[in-house]
Amino acid sequence: MTTRVNGMASPAAGRYPAPAPEAAPPPAPPVRTAAARRRVSRKSLVLSVLVVLLGGLLASAAGQMLTARTEVLAVARDVQLGSTITAEDLTVANVTSDPNLSPIPASQRSQIVGMVAQVPLTRGELLTGAQVGPDSGFTAGEMLVALPLKEGQFPTRGLNPGQQVLIVATPGSTGSTSGSGTPSADTGGARDQQIDATVAEVGSLNQATQVTVIDVRVSADDGVRVAELASTGNLALIVLPAGR
Repeated sequence: MTTRVNGMASPAAGRYPAPAPEAAPPPAPPVRTAAARRRVSRKSLVLSVLVVLLGGLLASAAGQMLTARTEVLAVARDVQLGSTITAEDLTVANVTSDPNLSPIPASQRSQIVGMVAQVPLTRGELLTGAQVGPDSGFTAGEMLVALPLKEGQFPTRGLNPGQQVLIVATPGSTGSTSGSGTPSADTGGARDQQIDATVAEVGSLNQATQVTVIDVRVSADDGVRVAELASTGNLALIVLPAGR
């Protein structure tokens, strides 16, 4: 089959197909200008600075919480048990807050002055509410007696002020003996005594004598007998249950 080109027949036109149109080239990627790159860099820099500042603020807040300090009362000089506390006995200490400690805030200084030391106060220690009270802790008809005791005469776990104890007479190697050299059945009236007492103060162990002095409060009727018993050393302390 022949075709006509410009009115003339062209045998080649029907012999080859017409060429396909060329495909359009892909769009060129957008070109990032220098200004755009600067804007992105500036945003990244600002974000980095904000992150660093936020981290610093959080670290600072955490540090302040851990090192928060508060003003509390401390003992300026030694105060004896039962002594009235004066302004000169107190000083202010700035310490790190600790939930395990319960010192008296310095703002309560005027309330503490005039109170009575319930235990001996040592210079430099923090003052707590349990160490002071409105009076000496003694009631009418009580006496304070010192008991010099050695190991085995009181529990190994130790004693604390305020504990209820029982003073018991114990047989001693110096007790009276009969003519045959055997211990007498009559060991004396004091050894049959069991006397209620309250621990007032526990002294430190004397390394030279291995003696610990325990101050106890007893009734006025028992005070002299307890002192006589203490002089012999033939006694022991038994700790009683709380609230007995």
